[in-house]
Amino acid sequence: MSIAYAKNYIPYQFQSSSGVPSGLDIDIISAILDELECEYNFIEIPAKRAQVLLKRGALDIMPAASITQERQSYSYFSEPYRDEAIAMFVRSESLSKYQYYVLRDAIDNGLRITAGLGAWYGPEYNEEKARAIEIGALTLNASTAVRFQQLFDLRTDMVLADLFVGYHYAIKSNRLDDFSPLPHLLNSDPAHFMLSKSSIPREFVSEFNNALELVLSSEKYERLLEKYRPTANVHTN
Repeated sequence: MSIAYAKNYIPYQFQSSSGVPSGLDIDIISAILDELECEYNFIEIPAKRAQVLLKRGALDIMPAASITQERQSYSYFSEPYRDEAIAMFVRSESLSKYQYYVLRDAIDNGLRITAGLGAWYGPEYNEEKARAIEIGALTLNASTAVRFQQLFDLRTDMVLADLFVGYHYAIKSNRLDDFSPLPHLLNSDPAHFMLSKSSIPREFVSEFNNALELVLSSEKYERLLEKYRPTANVHTN
């Protein structure tokens, strides 16, 4: 099996310092194909190019996919294997004060909010974004690392980011105890594996989904998840 991956989609897919494919998506698909006793290799390739190859049957599997009608014409989709959840991160000392906030509350109460330039955080963010920028509550920049450093340095009150991305920067900075996601998520969409209809038989998809279910319900997976989300009880909507 040939599997596409991105070299800088941290912490889901990336290259380690030694050039080895790494990340949560890599670990999950490896566990699935090990369960199925399949041989496999990873190919670092941009997402748009990967979809072209998948359509041709020159690539077998692509992680982190959302279901669309167009993609269904050339790909099978696995059952969902994780959520891409967008969280509102605050300093832990402020969690009790802000724990029931939605984004509108944060804007109306004058919190300084930072988010990614050009990023999509779901319909709630899209509805409030222009107003928040206009009144100076929201600033945008291109660096996730900078945004979390601003939170640690008290230069912003809230960072909007993917849940696992936020934990990645907390682990990297050794600051896990210093910030927390609010219970309310801005958005949550399921991620699936795409499997090429040109190279993979339909009956294999059922086997793949059965192996996926085994992996996600295993103790090994729970231990694995701690590498990327170091808490067992992340609050969600």
